Amino acid sequence: MARSWSRQTSSSDLQTEWRQQVEIADWTTTQGSEADQQEITKKHWKNADSVKACSNKECRKKFTLIERKHHCRRCGLVFCSSCLQYLRKLNLLAHIDPNGKQYKVCESCFRSGRDEEGMSRNLTELFLRLKLHSEQLKNSQNNREARKWRSRLDFDKECQRLIEGFKSRIGTSEMKRTFHEMTTIVSTPDWQKSSTWLQENLAETCQFCAVKLGTLLNKKMNCKVCGRVVCKQCSTKDLLLYIPNDVADSNVQPKLAIIKIIGCPEKEPEIAMYLRVCSVCQDRLVKKQVSAIEEEDYLERGDNLVQLINCHQKCVDISRKLDTQLAEYQIVIESLEDNSSRGDKSGKSNIKVLAKSQVDVADFLSQFVSKIQILKQIKPETNTQAVLFKNCLKSKCEYYQDMMFTYRMLTRRLGESTPPEILSVIQQTVDKNAIISAELYIRQLIFESLHICDKHKLKVDIPQLLSSVDEYIENEAMLCIKADGEDWERHEDCVKEMVREQMKGHRLIRLSRRQLQLHGSMHAEDLLLKRTVESLKQIIVQLDIKSINRSFKQSKTALKDAVSNLEQSPQK
Repeated sequence: MARSWSRQTSSSDLQTEWRQQVEIADWTTTQGSEADQQEITKKHWKNADSVKACSNKECRKKFTLIERKHHCRRCGLVFCSSCLQYLRKLNLLAHIDPNGKQYKVCESCFRSGRDEEGMSRNLTELFLRLKLHSEQLKNSQNNREARKWRSRLDFDKECQRLIEGFKSRIGTSEMKRTFHEMTTIVSTPDWQKSSTWLQENLAETCQFCAVKLGTLLNKKMNCKVCGRVVCKQCSTKDLLLYIPNDVADSNVQPKLAIIKIIGCPEKEPEIAMYLRVCSVCQDRLVKKQVSAIEEEDYLERGDNLVQLINCHQKCVDISRKLDTQLAEYQIVIESLEDNSSRGDKSGKSNIKVLAKSQVDVADFLSQFVSKIQILKQIKPETNTQAVLFKNCLKSKCEYYQDMMFTYRMLTRRLGESTPPEILSVIQQTVDKNAIISAELYIRQLIFESLHICDKHKLKVDIPQLLSSVDEYIENEAMLCIKADGEDWERHEDCVKEMVREQMKGHRLIRLSRRQLQLHGSMHAEDLLLKRTVESLKQIIVQLDIKSINRSFKQSKTALKDAVSNLEQSPQK
């Protein structure tokens, strides 16, 4: 029958698929039911005892007690851990199958036999990768690899350096300010120098066009953000540091913007300074500036399709991070299983790494759930939008269920292969991280709600409700901290400092200036209620995913009661 079917079928792919299905059916019939066979076959694995070095010809690393042997799940050859970092979907017979599970394979098996049907259905991912690749080429200084010391440059910290330096400059007396302006003509002040200034300043040519600098026609200049040596053609003085004119508060934080781009002041502020910036840093600042305006517009727009696109894009960003983190979580668990099977006590060194990885996966899962909740609140206006919204929501829910199933399966594997005492330490670490995260979240929410209520003359019902919830969370956080042998007062100081830093640039509630001008305190009241409910729901999801069911019952109950009270309030 196999020969006659092969002769009648012209497509070799269909023949291969048919043969694989027949082999799977035969194997499951002889070995047992398909439900009982959950592990991939190992019959084709090469005997590891006779292999002394990695099978990768370009590697050939010798195996030792530290460098262990690993089998490729598809070809069965033996490789080192570095050469076995790829994943492919395989069926139970180790054949490539789009509907199978992901297993570790070598680079050769990863490159060969690509699923053409799956690739044709995923053109969006291909386009996104090409777009990302083109942006990386554009920002890589004409395809030259950046130096190690340059890769350590923190872009956000460099921007904060300029803001803090400008603030200290305008805060001095008039005499000191005049003296400062005179000295800047001769030398560059320290607050305008990046952390890599000394290395960058050694260059004698422009870091972008390679033109020689230091002559009368081409003076040597530096980007005030990254410190690169640039010429006039490869840089501009469009970076503006300023104090808004319409703010009367003397403690207001200076702002940073690129002029002639949406989000910059319409008129030049009275207190302002222009700095030189290279084309790469200017592009990054423009993207950051435009995205901030788009996020503000998102709060104001009633266009459901725009909301769907923005929510979908955020889900895509979270899913990429979740896929990466889940793969790392699996690798750490497998490493712990390998050490445990050999009786190696060095596996305990991976406990903190595993706990952190588990917390990160739970964070991304909770963020994804919060985006799904926002997606459910969007109401379509037409039948076409209804179909589009339904399909988008369905895909997001299916992805979340798939990731949640994988996460729980890995956690179950961890529980089966790990000694109880180590498992208890891991869960204690995860629980402590979960309650501390909830404490930081609720504390920041209290401060922001108090500030909004005080500024716009609103009732303090929401801050009072949040304070009562904070008491339960604080008590259970105190128990976790003291049980771990840490100082509670020192922990409280760290919480205050972290909340202060978060409120500088990562607000949970951002009011729209235009909506405040149109609707006044009504906009502040509505948005405060809406964001508070969303934030509390996200805290509940984080606690449910990270901690076990019997942990933090009082905090979970208080959070759910607070959400119920807010949803039944007259403003809602």
